[in-house]
Amino acid sequence: MSKQASGSLLLAWQVKDKHCLVIGSGEVALSRINHLIVAQAKITVITGLTKGVHPSILDLNKQGKLYRLIQRNYDPAGNDLTMYEQTTSGNGNGNNKLNYKHVTPEDYSHISRLVNDTFACVCCCIDDYELSTKIYYQCKLLRLAVNIADKPPLCDFYFGSMINQDNLQIMISTNGKSPRLSKMIKDNIANEIVNIDLNRAIENLALIRSRLRKQKLVDDDLVTIETRMNWIKTLTDFFTLKQWSVLTFKDSDADKIIGYFPEFPPRDYQQFKEAIFE
Repeated sequence: MSKQASGSLLLAWQVKDKHCLVIGSGEVALSRINHLIVAQAKITVITGLTKGVHPSILDLNKQGKLYRLIQRNYDPAGNDLTMYEQTTSGNGNGNNKLNYKHVTPEDYSHISRLVNDTFACVCCCIDDYELSTKIYYQCKLLRLAVNIADKPPLCDFYFGSMINQDNLQIMISTNGKSPRLSKMIKDNIANEIVNIDLNRAIENLALIRSRLRKQKLVDDDLVTIETRMNWIKTLTDFFTLKQWSVLTFKDSDADKIIGYFPEFPPRDYQQFKEAIFE
């Protein structure tokens, strides 16, 4: 009997403009930093002093890609995991603590500040097992999502191998079991789409979708949402990835396409182009 596979939930985690902490300054830390830069996070790095800081990390700091670079050891007795938490859980109306059962719209902005003051994630990339284990449990006590490099049992999330084409992100994960193999799989997939501008295909279909919502299917009731999704899904399946990727739509082109709604433009690719662009 084969061993049951352990899986994880692959998500697109929104950390844009949110504080994220990287502890360490070697190759692994650099890899984490590069992932977070793509995600447009506010990145704080505590380098440690046991090894030299990777020159690329210093260069990224000079380029303004890091929110803050702290060149010292992590302080387990300090405020390193809470350094940006300046607001309290009170709502300013005499209550010392918000109760999630009684949250009102007046509390939303305060809660948003609380979230933005807290690290969205912590990435620990040091070779000190005792300290990294302590950092993990400190994060758990503070309800912070944490990744301890090379220790899958001490990870709330994993970093897989990524393919990025602006809007397009493809992640390959082996649940932390074989990072090298995930890179090999990623390279294989990347070679298959090297000559296809998938980002342009995404932009084209996103424009059609937005114009459809703006002009034809404005409401957000369940019937309208389902109608909108089914129409776009059917249209997307008309053509190949490469065919969608070599087109460039303007608003007026997208309007011609949705002008066919609830029917569809020609399914023949050449006829479709002639109908939209000529």
